[in-house]
Amino acid sequence: MGSVTYVGHATALVELDGTRVLTDPMLRDRIAYILRIAPLPPPETVEDLDAVLISHAHHDHLDVPSLRKIPLDVPIIAPPGAAPLLRRRSGHEVIEAEAGTTLRVGNVDVRAIPAKHEGRRKPTDRRLATIGFVIGSRVSFYGDTDVFNDMDELAGTIDVALLPVWGWGPRVGPGHMTPSRAARAAALIRPRIAVPIHWGTLMRPGVWWRHDTALPTRQFSELVAQQAPDVTVQVLAPGERLEL
Repeated sequence: MGSVTYVGHATALVELDGTRVLTDPMLRDRIAYILRIAPLPPPETVEDLDAVLISHAHHDHLDVPSLRKIPLDVPIIAPPGAAPLLRRRSGHEVIEAEAGTTLRVGNVDVRAIPAKHEGRRKPTDRRLATIGFVIGSRVSFYGDTDVFNDMDELAGTIDVALLPVWGWGPRVGPGHMTPSRAARAAALIRPRIAVPIHWGTLMRPGVWWRHDTALPTRQFSELVAQQAPDVTVQVLAPGERLEL
């Protein structure tokens, strides 16, 4: 038994076997000039968490004000090199996990997996790793990544794949997935259900798609139907929940 709630952007609440983990928390109404266009998550989103999972150090994935909304007794699992920033700015216990590391969280195992994305905090910083996660051997999560062939190492083992399909600006840059690249990722991973994330939550003012925020989910659904017909696409609006 379990559920996945798409909180918005790259934030998902995954509940499995009595364990609650939150991915890449972005819980506020803006990041500088980037505005939240989805409803703010309810306070209970951060209640009774067993861990927070951080994929990389970009500001829309490692958001310090959002982390400060989370109780200090909740540990953070993050990629190598991110701990000093997190400990200094948020005050949480931080466990660094490189790809291949498996940690016990509550009643489930959480495994860090590779991702293809430049994860440094600022352009002048040293390089920092980016990772994804497999939660309870059932749910896979990528915060930001491009598609890569080794995604097929998960093939047929995942119930729900949370796949980023879009961005918040006028275009989706290198190291991110468009709907077409995300559809290829779904074909490589072959989950039972693919849930598009990283859409419909944040928006840079004046973007061309502002009147049709669900556009990438429709494109993703159509392309998955062509490239991976055995995969079911479940589109969740920010705040919606999928029962497993």
